[in-house]
Amino acid sequence: MSWAKIRRWREFGALPWRKQHGLGRGSGSTSELLPETFVVAEALALATIKKRPLEQAVLHVFTTHPRFDQGLAATSIPLPERAVRRALAWYMARDDSHPLAAIEKAARSASSCPDKAMDAALESAHRYFSKLYRQATQRRHPPGTTAPDNLADADGLATFAVATVLGFENYGADAIVEAVSKSLPELADEYGNQLFAQWSKAVRKAEGVSERPFSRQPRWPSLEDRVQRMERVEYPVICTVRDVLALLVEASPALALARQAGIDNPDVLHIEAIRTSNRRTDEYLKRAEAISRRPGERAWKGFTGLLLDVCTSPRRLSTFQEDVTALDPALDDVPGLGRRILASCNAPTASSDGEA
Repeated sequence: MSWAKIRRWREFGALPWRKQHGLGRGSGSTSELLPETFVVAEALALATIKKRPLEQAVLHVFTTHPRFDQGLAATSIPLPERAVRRALAWYMARDDSHPLAAIEKAARSASSCPDKAMDAALESAHRYFSKLYRQATQRRHPPGTTAPDNLADADGLATFAVATVLGFENYGADAIVEAVSKSLPELADEYGNQLFAQWSKAVRKAEGVSERPFSRQPRWPSLEDRVQRMERVEYPVICTVRDVLALLVEASPALALARQAGIDNPDVLHIEAIRTSNRRTDEYLKRAEAISRRPGERAWKGFTGLLLDVCTSPRRLSTFQEDVTALDPALDDVPGLGRRILASCNAPTASSDGEA
């Protein structure tokens, strides 16, 4: 580890450092290392072995444990708030895991030309949703996503997604109506044709008099909006969400084993009941399980995306505590839960006793 690297980490704000204080009588000033500086420096050194960007290394340390290559949050490593926030903003600018983020990123890359931005957004959207449909046919689409029912549905979702990102007013009401009709093959009859014809006529009329053709127009918050939302979330809240998600990731292998083995453990049954009744909790658990299957060097990305999805959505953040505390007390002792599930798996069954 070179002094140049340490200096760069310090300038980025990644190393805890005691503030400078004067020596008195014109003798200048000095600053001292803190005990936690060595802990953070060691973690960053491990995370940058493969020459990762510093921002990625910070997120790797913040969300996973680099020493053991586990998808568990390294809560014992006291990263400075400034470094974590800068790294999260860096990630948001590059993230393309969410379809709308990928579309926005493609549009931004097309300079300031509206036509080029529209073409790039459409290409990105159609590529994403077509891929999502193929993944769904193989039952491996990412958790937390709604898979298209068919290729026509994928085209419709792509159109709607682009309008959500770039603005319905920039897209054209007729195209939106056509996209919706493609996504509803069950209305591909005479009644459906009449319905969409009347709807198309109504929206064209509204556009003709400069009215909004759709009463509710969802809008994807821009990158700047998402960064500002994240800045308004207090750092202790970010860390708390991180810790809770880490607990879900830690519990995921045991819960997956219990589900596969059909174990009737009371805690597992409680968790499954909550999953059935709460869509958001079910999504968090599914995404946590997907993260738990990845090695630490890849888990940080899925973990960071999930953390940002919670913290940048006011609705998700406001209900997060309620959504996850509903699982209590089943996850109060995750290691103990894992041992009990393993013991149940290894316990001889009545049929095996009879055969013996």
